[in-house]
This record gives sequence, C-alpha cells and structure tokens, in this order.
Amino acid sequence: MSLAMILLLEGSVISIDGSFLFIFISIFLLIFILNRTLFVPINKVLDEREHLGAGRLHEAKHLLKQYDERLNHYEQQIRQARAGAYQELESQRKEALTARQQLLEQVKQETSTQLNAAKNEIAQQATTARQTLANEARAMAATISSQILKRPIG
Repeated sequence: MSLAMILLLEGSVISIDGSFLFIFISIFLLIFILNRTLFVPINKVLDEREHLGAGRLHEAKHLLKQYDERLNHYEQQIRQARAGAYQELESQRKEALTARQQLLEQVKQETSTQLNAAKNEIAQQATTARQTLANEARAMAATISSQILKRPIG
C-alpha cells in the first residue's frame, strides 16, 4: 500500500487542538518581546551608528573641501608673490640697465673730452716742435753756410 493510503486510513496526522493555539500565541508573544527588547534597540544603535558614520563622512568631506580651498588660496598667493618678485626683479634690471647706459654715456663723454684734449695738446706740441725744428734748421743752415762760405751770414 501506498503511504498516502495508510495516512488516510489511520486518520489525520495533524490535528488542531489546544497545544496548537498555545504554541501560536507563544510564538507571537516571543516575536513581540524580542522585537521590543532586542530588535528595536539593535536597530536604533545601528541607525545611530550609520548616522554618526554619515556625519563623520560629511565632516570629513567638509574638511577636505576646506583643505582644498586653503590649498588653492595658498597656491594663488604663491603665484602672486612670484609674479610680484619677477616684476620687482624686472624693474631692478631695467634700473640697472638704465644706470649702466648712463654710466657708459658719461664714460664716453669723458673719454671724448680727454681724447680731444690730448689731440689739442699733441697738435700744440707738433706745432711747437715744427717751429723749434724750423728755427734749429735755420740756425744749422746759417752755421753750415758760414762755415762753407767762411764768413758770417746774418
């Protein structure tokens, strides 16, 4: 015989009696008690933990944002300081070039003045030397002529 037939002949295996109702009420009561005493507090702690984690994450993001802003501000100040320093260096370089140019002009002018004075002095010395040579040449010519002619030439 089959198992199904045996069960039908002997009667229903599952019978609902008072113990079923007691077990059913006990299960619902345990679910209610466990929900109040265990699940709700654990869920509350987990929610707080998640909220704190999210809060810390938000705070960390906020701190990172502040860090980035300060870093950008710092880098901008560095760029401005560099630009100012480069402008100052360029200004000093231009001033140095201008001073150098003025000094060169002054040296050229002094050199030109000294050169002109030297030329004038050389020209004067040349003129004096010519006159001296001319006078000495005349004196020598007169001496030579007087010796050749054996008489004084005037």
